[in-house]
Amino acid sequence: MIRSAALLGLGALAGALFAGAPAQAAGHPLYFLIDPVVNNGKPIVLGHDPQVKITVPVRAEIWDPSGGVDLADGMLKSRKGAFFQFLNGPVGDNMECVQAAADTSICTGTATFGSSAMSNSDAGSTVIVDISGYARDVSRFHRISEPADEVPIRKQTRLTTANATPEPARKGGTLTVTGKLAQPDWNYYEADGTQRIVGYGGQSVALQFRKAGSATFSTVKTVKSASDGTLRTTAAASWSGEWRWSFGGSSTSAAATSGSDAVTLLKVAKLTANAAPEPVRKNRTLTVTGKLTRATTDAATTFSGYGGQSVKLQFRKAGSSQYKTVKTVRTNAKGDLKTTVKATATGYWRWVFTGNSTVAPVSATGDHVKVKK
Repeated sequence: MIRSAALLGLGALAGALFAGAPAQAAGHPLYFLIDPVVNNGKPIVLGHDPQVKITVPVRAEIWDPSGGVDLADGMLKSRKGAFFQFLNGPVGDNMECVQAAADTSICTGTATFGSSAMSNSDAGSTVIVDISGYARDVSRFHRISEPADEVPIRKQTRLTTANATPEPARKGGTLTVTGKLAQPDWNYYEADGTQRIVGYGGQSVALQFRKAGSATFSTVKTVKSASDGTLRTTAAASWSGEWRWSFGGSSTSAAATSGSDAVTLLKVAKLTANAAPEPVRKNRTLTVTGKLTRATTDAATTFSGYGGQSVKLQFRKAGSSQYKTVKTVRTNAKGDLKTTVKATATGYWRWVFTGNSTVAPVSATGDHVKVKK
């Protein structure tokens, strides 16, 4: 007959070696010391779907000078919660034991379970290893692990992919980054048999950024999740790159990292304007020149001429607050602009580039020209 019991479902943490004084064992007061290791020393992490099973390995070194272990039966159980799970195998003999030395046996086994074995009270608890059996001289033993040997149970958390807007962004502009931190509620089941996913509020979550071309994310700031688990903050757009959220975990829940959102910076543009002659007689010809350049990198320290772009020539009459477009001119291969207009009134002339998918919009400073009668 094979025993089975429910637990919880996903991941695992580890146990250290036995450090305290052992409990008494029937027949041999000082025998049968155990050094258990659960899940290879990793936390037991479980999610929200009971159909997803994990298999947790258990290894115990058992010291017994009476001639070795004949039968060993193990189980896992929560120190604070209600979880328990027998190891896989037949009743009374679910561990395989191999004699490693005259006084030492190595016993191994596995436990398979899903999140239905857990309740919320188990999150943050540690898993006890409970082993009983018989030595080859028919002496019976029963041992449980010490706290130093036990591994914690953690809820699996999830972070939605970070969303940074606007995209693309202007250099020096403000990005708004959102997301959500969630975890399972092991006490509540949905109609489809899975456990409810709920927001995880009040947790410190790091907003991280990786510059384009870099292999490393760096923390920009830390944000507290709202009561419903939502995350929202702002950050300066200084470089093209990827944004993500990172949660370091808590006493009850495992760490998680979100997917990243790539944001490209619009290249910074510069634009000049010069109208001549100054002053000019009314109705005479005015020549307006300028130059459109764009940054070659996100650093915006070097610029080159931006050719083939449509740029608006605008005029604002003295005493008015509004510019009006007079005509549209295309830059030459070097980014230069040149056109002529009739001087009809005193005011300001400027060039305006409305931008595109890769270069930010820019307006030249207005050049004042006085018109004489």
